[in-house]
Amino acid sequence: MEHFSDHCATCHSNDGGGHTLFGKGLYPKPPDPRAAGTQNKSNGELYYTIENGVRLSGMPAFSEEHSAAQTWRLVLFIRHLPQITAEELNEMKGLNPKTEADRANF
Repeated sequence: MEHFSDHCATCHSNDGGGHTLFGKGLYPKPPDPRAAGTQNKSNGELYYTIENGVRLSGMPAFSEEHSAAQTWRLVLFIRHLPQITAEELNEMKGLNPKTEADRANF
């Protein structure tokens, strides 16, 4: 959850719906990880997408940013997104990247 909030939610949003400043402005739009099109992919396909990105889209390759274990945990979290609870979404808000001004208030 923490890793998704920090690295993925900027475009995909905490709930996966993509309703963010970046998510709304990207073309093609970031896929909703909760949707059947994503959930029907194999774990290996999800892992490959996270590691290698998607050419000609806003999805970067994270192979240099994530360890293999982190990427597999992201795959598991993507599997969990369709059942995410309001409490988990609230917790994720505190994990999202902060601006310098936000950090100064902590």
